[in-house]
Amino acid sequence: MQAFITRGCSTDHGGKIIEGEDSWLVEGRAVHLEGMTHYCPECKILSKAIGTERGFILIQGKNPIVHGDRSSCGSKYIKISDLAGRDAWKDHTSSQLKLSQQKNGYSAQYQLINQLDGTVYKNVKYKITYDDDHIVEGITDNDGMTEKLNSRDQSNQISIETFENDSW
Repeated sequence: MQAFITRGCSTDHGGKIIEGEDSWLVEGRAVHLEGMTHYCPECKILSKAIGTERGFILIQGKNPIVHGDRSSCGSKYIKISDLAGRDAWKDHTSSQLKLSQQKNGYSAQYQLINQLDGTVYKNVKYKITYDDDHIVEGITDNDGMTEKLNSRDQSNQISIETFENDSW
């Protein structure tokens, strides 16, 4: 069995998967698709997902990434679940798929990364301001991730500010 890679999975180079297709969920997590990117802390680049299970299933016209697939920098994707997958010897495994097409209630989550050295901003206070003055404040987690932001009816531009511990 090869499990689908979803938001929250990682790579053997220490990368964290934060991009996924919200219309296809495995255990409530969006499936990562071919061509989506993640930051590779080992190679210090944005690396693209390369799918090997071509034609097994297409989501939005793209192949889903499965455990063991590699990215453009050579990192290998690591699964966090065996719930949904594919038997490598079968052409059709719909009975093994447990995917949901329901939206998961949020539309964005951001990982804050220092562009100079590639380190993530762990436990840093942030403020996200939308162009309609809606504000979301929080503290990043140990992976530098913001909270999951609720979906909004309109497309918005945002600004993200971070604050040093002294300015809280």
